[in-house]
Parts: sequence; C-alpha cells; structure tokens
Amino acid sequence: MTVVVAVVSSDGLALASDSATTQRMLDGSGVIRTSNVWNSANKIFNLRKCWPVGAMTFGRADIGGNSIATHSKNLRARLSGDIPDPAVPVLDPETFTIEQVAHAVSDYFSVQCSSEPAAGALGFLVAGFGGSESSPEVWNVMIDSGSTTVSPVIPAGDTGIVHQGMTDAITRLVDGAGQDLASVLEGMGALPPGQGEAFSEAVRDQLRMDWAWAGMPLGETIDMARFLVDTQINFTRFMPGDAMVGGPIEIAALTKHEGFKWVQRKHYYPPELNPIVGGT
Repeated sequence: MTVVVAVVSSDGLALASDSATTQRMLDGSGVIRTSNVWNSANKIFNLRKCWPVGAMTFGRADIGGNSIATHSKNLRARLSGDIPDPAVPVLDPETFTIEQVAHAVSDYFSVQCSSEPAAGALGFLVAGFGGSESSPEVWNVMIDSGSTTVSPVIPAGDTGIVHQGMTDAITRLVDGAGQDLASVLEGMGALPPGQGEAFSEAVRDQLRMDWAWAGMPLGETIDMARFLVDTQINFTRFMPGDAMVGGPIEIAALTKHEGFKWVQRKHYYPPELNPIVGGT
C-alpha cells in the first residue's frame, strides 16, 4: 500500500510519500497473498528535469516486473525528447500545461498496463506549474481494468490538500470522519441504503478543519505534508496486521521559479563514491 499527500499553498506545493511497497504472490491454493512488504520504493518523480512538474504514484507497484519508478523515468525521457516517441508530446517550456502532462501520463501508462489489465489499479497525482501559469495545480490520473480517468483535484488558483492510498488517519484528522462513515451508518440501520454517502459528506463539510492553506509559507507547506504522511504511518503502525505503509518519508517542493527540489530523499549512492564528472 501507499500514502501520498500533496499540499498546495500560494507559495508553491509539497509532495510527500512513504516508501512501502507490497509484493503479492499466489500461494499453493491459488490465493493471492502478501509475501513481502519492502520499505524502499520510490513514489515521487520529477517528470521534466528541474522543471516545476512532479508526480506521485499509488496503487499497483509494477508493470511487467518493472517498477513504476522505472516506467516513470522512461516517460520522463520521452517528455524531454531524449527518447523520440510520437505518442508522447515533447513539452514546450513556454506553453505546456499540467493538464497536458496528466494526459501524457495517462496515455503512456494506459499502454503499459494494457498487457496486464487485471493486475490492479494504478494512480498518479500530477502536480506543478504550467509554462504560463503562476499558480500550482494538481490532477488525478486513474487507470483500472482498461478504463482511464483524468480529472483536476486542485485547480490553478486554489489551495488545499489531496491524498491517496491508505489515508484513513489523514481523512479522520482533516475531514473529521473516517472513510467508512457511510457504510457504518447504513450497516447500523441509521440510514437507508444508498443515503450514507451524501449524509457523510454533509457531516464532513461541518467537521472539516479550516487549515490556513493560502497564506502558508513554503516551509510550513512542506512541514504539513510531512506531518500528514508521518501521522498515517504511525497510525498504521499500531493497527493489527502488517504495516502496509512505512519506510522513509520522501518530500519534494515545487515553486514557479526554483522548479522541482528534493527536500527529503533516500540515497542509495554515497556522493563520495560517485563524484560528478565535468563540473557541477
């Protein structure tokens, strides 16, 4: 499982994720079971080097045995023109839009997933600043069983938070009620079947926290994203069963002029063993 969070304020946006990924295998009776939970997966990607364009993945962990991180780097090479691909547009720095990037993600991964349509849903939060935009935005991409949806979740000019994956603790904290409120109310007989979701959303509208999104400096925006992911990790830690989220928290910040910058990241290659050749 996964927890990914995007926090958008006026100064920019922060992307944060855990590092857990679940490996599932068929047992002797043909039942799919969790065999391992690894805590070193990469889920945040800069989709155009140094540009203010990022993405986070949730859902399935691999396609054809290759990680989503590897596939995302393949897409990045196509968006930059390093690998010519008529199906993927090369981004123009002056005119590209985040919507255009979200559709490129959708188109590319729909093709990759087509050979394994029943392997589970794959999602992305695509975020950043378009070439002519001064405000950040976030789009949601979902690919599931051959069906694809691309939709805005935080339009340019708005601020707020969006989270995906295993986020029950975040939902309770931010929205004031858990994700299962509708089914619980209907199961108790408190509401007729089919009415729980509308009632639950009305309750959340009353309980939702009034966070100071718009005026938050970038530093506090980063801290908020880190806090929410850490809260979900520690909430899950004390629940029964395997800890399906966890590992190091990774964070990236995106601003219009500084672009995509890592704030907190796993490092596998010690810099003293990998000197930069030919300058900075």
